[in-house]
Amino acid sequence: MNYLVIGCGSIGKRHIRNLKILGIDTRNITVIETRKDRQEEIKNLGISKIYEDIDLALKENKFNAAIICSPTNLHTEQAIKLAKNKINFIIEKPLCNNLNDVDKLVNLVNENKLIVLVAYIFRFAPITQKVKEILDKKLIGKVLYARGEFSEYLPDWHPYEDYRTFYMAEKKQGGGSILDQSHIFDLVHYLLGNFKSVIGIVHKQSSLEVNADDISELIVRLENNILVSLHTDIFGRGHKKYLEIKGEKGNITWDFYENSVKVYNSESNSESIFKKFDKDFNNSYIEELKHFNDCVKNNKQTIANLDVGIDTMKLIEAAEKSSLEKKEKLI
Repeated sequence: MNYLVIGCGSIGKRHIRNLKILGIDTRNITVIETRKDRQEEIKNLGISKIYEDIDLALKENKFNAAIICSPTNLHTEQAIKLAKNKINFIIEKPLCNNLNDVDKLVNLVNENKLIVLVAYIFRFAPITQKVKEILDKKLIGKVLYARGEFSEYLPDWHPYEDYRTFYMAEKKQGGGSILDQSHIFDLVHYLLGNFKSVIGIVHKQSSLEVNADDISELIVRLENNILVSLHTDIFGRGHKKYLEIKGEKGNITWDFYENSVKVYNSESNSESIFKKFDKDFNNSYIEELKHFNDCVKNNKQTIANLDVGIDTMKLIEAAEKSSLEKKEKLI
C-alpha cells in the first residue's frame, strides 16, 4: 500500500512509526508537512518523499490510502481532494470543525465506494471492548443512565511547545474542548446508541490564553431514551477520562487512566474489577491501522465510518446552538 500522511505533528509521526511496524516500507510513505522542523523529524524516521503542497503530491504520486492529521479546520477540504482522487483515508477526530461541505464529501465517498475511518481511537482500546462485551451480554440489565468526563490540562498535552501556539488554542483552527475531546461523545455513541437531543453549555471559563471554549457540559438523550451527562474541559488538574454506565441490575465504570473496567452486580452485591489489559496504548493505534487496512483489502465498512463522524459533529453543533439559545436542541 502506498500511504500519504497529511500533517506530521505528534499523531502524524505516531502513524508513520506504526506503519513501519506493520511492514509498510518507508519508500511507500509520502508526507505533507509545511514546518521545516517537522520535516527534519520526518527525515529521521526514514521518510524521503516530503511535500509542502498536497496538490503537487497528488499529481506526482498514486496512493491507495491516506491519513489526515492536520488541524481540524483543514480536514474537509483535504478529504474532498483525496476522495476526488479515489483514495481511501483515515481522518483524525473530530471529522471537521463544522459540517459545511460535508455533503459534498459524502457524495464523493459514496460515488467512489471509498473506505473511511474516523480515528476515534478509544473504540480500539481493550477496556472499551470489555465494556461492549458486558453490555452485549446484558449483565447489568437495561441501561438507564450514563455519565462521562474527559478533563485534562491543556499545557500538559504537549509540554515541549507553548500551548498558545497549538491549534487547540484557536477555535477557527478547530481547537477547543468540545471538538477535541469528542472521544467521550463517540464512546457513548459506540456503546449505548444514537443521539436524539441535547442541552448544552459550551464556553470559556478559565484563565487559559485560548481563543476557544475550554469547557462543555452536555445532557444528552439517546434515541433509546437513555439519559447521558457528559463533561469535557481543558483546564482540569489531575487528569480524568472515565465513563460510568448505570443499569437496572448494576453499574459499569470504564476508566482510561486506571486502565480498568469495574462491574457492580446488584443481585450478588459484588464488584468485579478487570485490570489485565495491555498497558501500551500505542497498540490500540496499531489495531486501528490493522482494521483500516483489512477494510480496504476486503472492501468492507470500518467501525467508525463517515456517518459516525457526522453524527458526533451533529451533536457538537447542536450543543453549541443549545448553549447560545439556552434551550434543548434536536439532533
